[in-house]
Amino acid sequence: MKKILIAAIVSIGLAACQSKSTESIDQEGSTNIKELKDTSAFYYSIEEAHNAEKWYTQEVFKTNIELIFGGKVRFRGVMYTTPDGGKTRMESEDGTVMVFDGQNAYISPDTSSYQRARFDVLTWPYFLTAAYKLSDPGTNIEKQGNRQLDGVDFEAARLTFEANVGDTPDDWYILYKDPSTNYLAAMAYIVTYGKDLEKANADPHCLTYENFVDFNGIPIATTWNLWTWNEAGEISKLLGTATLSYFESVKMAPDLFSKSKNSRLAPIASVE
Repeated sequence: MKKILIAAIVSIGLAACQSKSTESIDQEGSTNIKELKDTSAFYYSIEEAHNAEKWYTQEVFKTNIELIFGGKVRFRGVMYTTPDGGKTRMESEDGTVMVFDGQNAYISPDTSSYQRARFDVLTWPYFLTAAYKLSDPGTNIEKQGNRQLDGVDFEAARLTFEANVGDTPDDWYILYKDPSTNYLAAMAYIVTYGKDLEKANADPHCLTYENFVDFNGIPIATTWNLWTWNEAGEISKLLGTATLSYFESVKMAPDLFSKSKNSRLAPIASVE
């Protein structure tokens, strides 16, 4: 009788544990599914607002770009990128050419002393194509609810990368989505390129996308302002501005993203 009682108690206990465990798994699974749906809705709404379907019909996107930092022109010329940002090219008005062929970055002429070639030819096209790359393999997005930026509420999410993704997998971004347009309105970020993570975390920046224009149904921000930034969403000091003008969809030329004969490899180098 005692053995039967013990067995019954054990059975009830096991059943209770199993029920609790199943309930926990069901609740956790439901939570994960909801989070996944919320996250997907966040970046899909951005891609839709930026007309990703039309964007990806292009072979190559071409624009004029001017970078001004500290009141001085750092780059003025033409930028080319494939829609996914996988291959890029920047041609400076002084004759300097920077190319990323999907694996390596090159600069020509090979006598150029320009130190930021790999950084520039990867970074500025990324800022252009960011709205279309939020669901790329190796990206992780975590919703953060509403966050203020310069006193204005935006829907926000944190973007991180898996190990070995790109040159700087330790970089992170805070994405700000305009709730009225679903445009990617701004990105706070750190730059670990050429510096250690601790130093990068101590100096976060923010890029705001402004002055959108319509290009064949695709919204393009013609002004990118770069600011100092903190976790409270305060942007107080303007660091620099990128200005885009003249947009064109062009065909893929055979050597557009290939190194030229008088080029050299552009390695990772400090951007300071």
